[in-house]
Amino acid sequence: MIHYFNPGHETAVVNASPYYMAPANVVLMQRQLAYLPAWYAAPEDVVFVWEVDEAFHSCLRENLRPIASPIGATSLPDYAAEDVCLWGISPQAIHFWEELKAAYELDIHLPQWREEYRYLNSRQSAQEVLSLLCGQIAAIEDTILPVFTSSLDEVESMVEQSTIQLLAKAPYSSSGRGLLWLPVGELTRTERQILHGIIKKQQVVSIEQALDKQVDFAMEFLSDGKGKVSFAGYSLFYASSKGAYEGNYLGSQKKIAAYLSSYLSAELLERVQKELALILSDKYALYEGCIGVDMMLYKSGGEYRLHPCVEINMRYNMGYLAMCFSRNYLHPQSEGAFYLDYNAGEGSIMQKHNELQTTRPAIIEDGRLKSGYLPLCPVRDDSHYWAYVLVTADGGEIPHKR
Repeated sequence: MIHYFNPGHETAVVNASPYYMAPANVVLMQRQLAYLPAWYAAPEDVVFVWEVDEAFHSCLRENLRPIASPIGATSLPDYAAEDVCLWGISPQAIHFWEELKAAYELDIHLPQWREEYRYLNSRQSAQEVLSLLCGQIAAIEDTILPVFTSSLDEVESMVEQSTIQLLAKAPYSSSGRGLLWLPVGELTRTERQILHGIIKKQQVVSIEQALDKQVDFAMEFLSDGKGKVSFAGYSLFYASSKGAYEGNYLGSQKKIAAYLSSYLSAELLERVQKELALILSDKYALYEGCIGVDMMLYKSGGEYRLHPCVEINMRYNMGYLAMCFSRNYLHPQSEGAFYLDYNAGEGSIMQKHNELQTTRPAIIEDGRLKSGYLPLCPVRDDSHYWAYVLVTADGGEIPHKR
């Protein structure tokens, strides 16, 4: 199988054009972090990259358990009759591979784009799933259900009548992007302009209560494209106060489950997991790949409550990657965090990379990282995006932040 990293997936989906051009920062991220799918791919798979860094990959092969190999475009003819696995399925990503297929006369198999995928990638689809869960599980408060509207006047009315803070979300957005915290009482001119822009571009906007969030996590599922969706595991992630993704916890599934169960009953989590698998098997039956359902623990009336469907990521995601890294490349006695950083400064990431290699060198035992620093993609002088892990062998409590 050939894996391909195409971030900015939701924007490509809402654009819907095979000729969509991603913003420059997304293109840069795609090129500099192209190797990321290797950490969830099978060892015998390959990952399409824009430039093969032999020194980096030789070091991985010599020290870690078997891992997927990087390949450039000129090596594609060596992988005839392979399936292509996209980070996210979009018309633009499929078109990119159709052009490669023609240019190199490849006999590769590409996923198909279905028009219903556009809706399934939206927050409206996630709202439908959440509504079903609310109807089936009494412990889930129905006050967390978002409302979609195409009217700016209606948003203004909701804000004026609400005694609590509301949160607006663009229907096609993820990882903390497309969020706008609204003031209690009255919208400002700036907020009206932002809301007008969302509605103009995406037809509707989602309005929901701003919750007292305590913990971010997700349930990861795998869909076989034949109507069966199965639970793959938990991912515990870190986000800023504004919801922007920062990184993921690395550790055992047993420890994550115990941590979540210290706030909520294990029975509730298991019930949600089973109900979601059934709902997703119906709604996402024809889709093959990863489905990440973001959730949160929040406080309401002095109690911890569960929001079981903040958004649905119909694609591979950093949480799934962190989960697979923990299972395959993390020492069983260790834990740590996966981070995704950006720095605009020239050479800043290389400097930090060199410092961490000195101050927190990687200790690898039996092909698994026991402690220290490990970059997940090559770091160069011109790197602006940086994916890496920091691991400790000490154990202890699950950290909330770095």
